[in-house]
Amino acid sequence: MDAVITTDYESFRIADVPVPTPDEDEVLLEVNRVQLSVTECWMWKGDLEPSSQLDDRIRNGDGRVFGHEFAATIVEAGENVTDFDVGDRVYAPGKMTCGSCAYCERGYRLLCENSQTIGFKGNSGALAEYFTVPTEPLRTLPDAVSNAEGAAMQPLADSLQTVYDADVTAGDVVAVIGAGVMGQQCGQVASHLGADRVYTVDIAEEKLDVAVDAGLIPINGRESDPVAEIRDRTDGIGADVVFTAVGGEQTSMTDGSDPRAQAFRMVRSGGTIVPRGILTNDEIAFDSKAMRMKAIDIVHPLSPRGVSSTGPNGDLGTLAPQLVASGRISIEPFVDYELDGLESFGRAVEITTNKGEYGALGPAQIVVSE
Repeated sequence: MDAVITTDYESFRIADVPVPTPDEDEVLLEVNRVQLSVTECWMWKGDLEPSSQLDDRIRNGDGRVFGHEFAATIVEAGENVTDFDVGDRVYAPGKMTCGSCAYCERGYRLLCENSQTIGFKGNSGALAEYFTVPTEPLRTLPDAVSNAEGAAMQPLADSLQTVYDADVTAGDVVAVIGAGVMGQQCGQVASHLGADRVYTVDIAEEKLDVAVDAGLIPINGRESDPVAEIRDRTDGIGADVVFTAVGGEQTSMTDGSDPRAQAFRMVRSGGTIVPRGILTNDEIAFDSKAMRMKAIDIVHPLSPRGVSSTGPNGDLGTLAPQLVASGRISIEPFVDYELDGLESFGRAVEITTNKGEYGALGPAQIVVSE
């Protein structure tokens, strides 16, 4: 079978490797589509420092890395697999946990000290025609969800967890800074959970147009001061919850014009800020007195660790595709670059990390087998 082999940073080749055999608790997946995440692309390009384990796999290992956002079909199941059947279409909202650390042993697997994202530490990811994975991180895709939507489903599960942890409640005024994939999905989920109004801030008109179609209220940061706009529209109070879905380098949480500093001025006293965009710098400053006097909560959601249970009937990883299948949440507008074959990996990275140049709203997808 063909697989993408990362031979060094900013370097790859397509290699013919054996089709793996699943262990007793694993399934063999035929990859239908894989969507690149910005984090993976930054790491591959050397713009974001990888973990030591990932670095070693790239430099000294087999190079079978990345590919945790995918839609795939189960073609073989290990003898202990009972929750899935051959023919099921799946995606992976969760992570693989160790089962033996203090958190896992006490029933807090979401906080596992040794959890692994597919394709990052010791296992291969979906940048191949086939790969094996334990069933723990997998959830099924309903027939009404396309492979394109399935490959884009993991970020929606991430957004669900983010809004769930932010404790958005009915009647809240919500603001989202950044109208990319994560920002718009957080906005849609907040609206679905009963937020009275959801304002979406960006400087790209085409992203704001998509936000309007999803029922969100656009604010163009080129045309007005977003902080002043939110305060004016809330009688000077500010938003109850502010999500920041903009990454890159930011220097301050409380001062200046960085998105997180805007969020601090935009949120009401006693409100909540939820930072989501990945920072490329290691440290960010803040005025501790200003934070204390405003009495805000800063919530770092559990979404980087996996998905939470919603009760005995399910979890957020199962809910995400149900919301798409029922039409309550739309992710299709962000699937706008579909490339054929694993050999398009390099172009997919280029598009995903330079969306503005390509007029792309979402990450590029690679069609592997459909």
